[in-house]
Amino acid sequence: MKIASKNTGLFIRFGVLATAMLFGQQAMAAGTRAGTTIENTASVDYTVGNIDQTDVLSDTVSFVVDRRVNLTIVPTSTPDLVTVNPGGADYFVDFLLTSTSNSDLDFNLVLTQETTGTDVDGTGSNDDADMDDPRIAIYTDFESGTANPPADPGAGTTTAVIDNMPADEGRRIRVWGDAALTMTDGQVAGLVVTATALDATGAALAYNVDNDDGLQNFDANGAGGVVFTNDGFTVEAATLDVAKVATVVDGDLDTGLALPGSRWQYEIVITNSAGSAAAEDVVLTDTIDGDLTFLTGGAGGSEFTDIQVDDGSGAVECTAADDTDGCQVVGGVLTVGDANRVIDIAAGGSYTVRFQVLIPDGAPTPPAP
Repeated sequence: MKIASKNTGLFIRFGVLATAMLFGQQAMAAGTRAGTTIENTASVDYTVGNIDQTDVLSDTVSFVVDRRVNLTIVPTSTPDLVTVNPGGADYFVDFLLTSTSNSDLDFNLVLTQETTGTDVDGTGSNDDADMDDPRIAIYTDFESGTANPPADPGAGTTTAVIDNMPADEGRRIRVWGDAALTMTDGQVAGLVVTATALDATGAALAYNVDNDDGLQNFDANGAGGVVFTNDGFTVEAATLDVAKVATVVDGDLDTGLALPGSRWQYEIVITNSAGSAAAEDVVLTDTIDGDLTFLTGGAGGSEFTDIQVDDGSGAVECTAADDTDGCQVVGGVLTVGDANRVIDIAAGGSYTVRFQVLIPDGAPTPPAP
């Protein structure tokens, strides 16, 4: 508790004047740096028998301006959730820590994963995934927020320290994360930055307790000088489904059975779910069973030249032996899609590949003579 010395008699006689002067001095001290000593002395002028007398002074009232610890931290990245793609690295979001304290302060920063189910952006985007290798660093130019961004500090850096941040200033903070290849479309991954205020020597602050110099720390946030906030990432991924069916075309003697000599058509349909990201540079491979004969050039009655493909705008044919049209069969492996046939499948779109095979019917073995 702060003790102000005073002359009881004078305060009884001139309390109104002294109190007004004291409160006026306090008002002028708003925003004054912590540790500043405020002194105030009341003076009373009077006469006796119309003769001026020596002014009477009160004892000096003094106190030390206490430290107001007041800070905020907010995300500054736009949009609130940064879009990431599975397998991508070095995605980041930024935060701003601001102090409206009346003293220079240090800050400990700690980066953690958000708790599953927590709203990350205030709009119901709840955390349901984690970023790989979260890490944190401080901007070297906190004024602009764009100049001199911090270098990626490297794996495992989940803490940082701000030294001697002046009163009424701020620091910008950048946090990174990598997106696991296993992330799925629409997942949300949040990161939490927690800032704890320390004194300018890096020591913990004790609140509402006099220090040796009479300085007290007032917790304006009501949270022990600790603030935290979150921001994060939303996953944009393609959601592909691959369906393959085999249908008998002829040679089954109307049985539907896979008889020797029967011809079959394979149809492979790649579908990308609505609302997903576009799947780009798609490549389909299919190893044809060694007991089947791939039909080329209309052989065996096939209606196809070799392979039929359809991106939704109509079926076209490509040749298995021509490696310049994005379709080929080499060593029994069918491949569709390359630099000559770039396949992108938009959300809600599909791509179809068809080809035909024959179940060989070996010549009968003649009976022994």
